[in-house]
Amino acid sequence: MSEADNLCYLIENKILFLPEKQSLVHVESHEQIKLKPTASLCLLLLLRNHGEIVTQNELLAFAWGESHRQVSFNAFYQSILSLRKSFLQMNVDKQIITTIPRKGLVIQQEITIEKKRDNVIEAEPATLPLEIPEEISPIIVSKIKRSLLTPAEALIIIVTLFIVGVLLYPRMKNEQYFSGYVAAKQYAGQCHYFLNDDASDHTRHDDFIKKHPEMCSNDKYLYITAYPETKNISIILCTTRMELSHDNSCQSVYYPRYDS
Repeated sequence: MSEADNLCYLIENKILFLPEKQSLVHVESHEQIKLKPTASLCLLLLLRNHGEIVTQNELLAFAWGESHRQVSFNAFYQSILSLRKSFLQMNVDKQIITTIPRKGLVIQQEITIEKKRDNVIEAEPATLPLEIPEEISPIIVSKIKRSLLTPAEALIIIVTLFIVGVLLYPRMKNEQYFSGYVAAKQYAGQCHYFLNDDASDHTRHDDFIKKHPEMCSNDKYLYITAYPETKNISIILCTTRMELSHDNSCQSVYYPRYDS
């Protein structure tokens, strides 16, 4: 384990980011959100460069490694949006991640970041050797030996697991983050609205759409993230639908204290 592995970050004295566990933890309610691996790495790089702009290429190379040149714009934006959504769910008033158009992303200097040491290391269970007393009956020993899997049984299990994996992998691979957004069909205009489906209701979404008709233009796609329990609202404006095109251009708008 390297020296930095147990380093964690306290954000706005409210949220604790644990890079090793890829999790955000609310220091008061102890609510915990598990992050996607790539989203966790993006957040880690932004925190390490607190107050400095990090380009999209730098984030891609850090989070996706050698395969970053094959990563689509959608996959990158899904990871960033999942981070913003996680902070929204934890009722963080300030915008933690800011988009600088045509430059990259930054965690602004006014966001308080405190580095801490995570000294809680989970102990691995000790592995004890299996010892059979000498006085044990040979009959019992033979029964124990027969309880082990035969090569044929082990092969059947391996083949079964492989087949299940082959059947499930395409479904998992094709699952899109933005599939969690539902279309708002009740509004006419020159745009398409999509609302996060994990909200208990869409009252705040409806209110925002009515008060901001200027955003509905040029056949844009608007992804609105809001929750009844929080004041934060996040808007992603794209030229086309997220899951249908890799050649997309998006802009994010964040309202930390939107009063509906």
